Amino acid sequence: MVKKLPFLLFIPILFLSGCFKGKPTQFDGELAVKIYVIFEGNYLPDIPVLLSTFDYNISTYIDTTDSAGLAEFEPIPYADYKVNIKATAILPSFDNPDSLVEFTVVGACIVEPGDGGIFIDTLEVIASGAESGLKINEIYYTGPPNNFFYWYDQFIELYNSSVDTVYLDGMVVCRMGTFLESVTYIFQFPGEPLIGREYPVPPDSFVVLAQDAMDHTNIPNLPLPESVDLSHADWEFRNSIDYGDFDNPDVPNIDNIEVGHRLDFMINLVGDVILIADGSDLNYLDGIDINSVIDCVEYHKSSDAMKEIEAELDRGFAGVGIIKYGGESIERISAGFDSNNSSIDFVILSSPTPGYQHE
Repeated sequence: MVKKLPFLLFIPILFLSGCFKGKPTQFDGELAVKIYVIFEGNYLPDIPVLLSTFDYNISTYIDTTDSAGLAEFEPIPYADYKVNIKATAILPSFDNPDSLVEFTVVGACIVEPGDGGIFIDTLEVIASGAESGLKINEIYYTGPPNNFFYWYDQFIELYNSSVDTVYLDGMVVCRMGTFLESVTYIFQFPGEPLIGREYPVPPDSFVVLAQDAMDHTNIPNLPLPESVDLSHADWEFRNSIDYGDFDNPDVPNIDNIEVGHRLDFMINLVGDVILIADGSDLNYLDGIDINSVIDCVEYHKSSDAMKEIEAELDRGFAGVGIIKYGGESIERISAGFDSNNSSIDFVILSSPTPGYQHE
């Protein structure tokens, strides 16, 4: 029996206008893109707008909105583009409209121009930290630049975007197979699920979960200067029946609870699904109860990959275009920002940032 609701309603914050098409081999005409930026019905001036594409090897385009909230890009090569916004704006306070305060606003959308030579759209940005709570904020899975297949420096970073302290007691971290029916790995924090108060995460705090909590840049006979020092990670995945699994005695463990599973928490270098749940459902043989899921992220190098997790949990893919052994990671466009669509919630970083947010 699969433990999931027949329907779960999510209010979408941002919308995609379509999927990426096949990658063109040469420029095929020119395009004009016009993007209006609004926040709660107000057009925003002086907001930098970034336009990028995987279709050509070209730099990111940047324009700043004018007094009417309009950013214009023309002429540019005809292609599909991704729009990203992360900027500071002076806006009315939520609790006092007569008072102006500084917000970080974020937003993203897809430009799919169709048959015309002009694309016009309105992007409604939101204040950073939508859908507050504990989030999977960064995943580093690709491995550092090397030619001897080293990728044991993987880590998952969590972030508490709420105003309240959350507790990790009894929570589980899972690598999922096909949808919620299939659990590939399941590791659990110590403590009692839901009621435990031993392992707090204060508001605006990052938590780094290392596959192996060691300094991966300083391994004898392994030149890995672009790897990651995880010796000071907050937690370390540990499988007691994997006798070769490294264990840093100074870092607490997240333990394997799957009977017979003999591997460390290793995730795929191309595509995977990572999920955290509150630990109220530990009968992993029949899947994970959707009501217990706290956050879920699916990543894949290809936007055309088959989805492996329910759309209620993640409607897109992070990490499109990322390569193995390139030292890159995926991180939310703003700490804790989550619209349940990883295609627009995440950006690719040239190098990982364990324990802090990229600038």
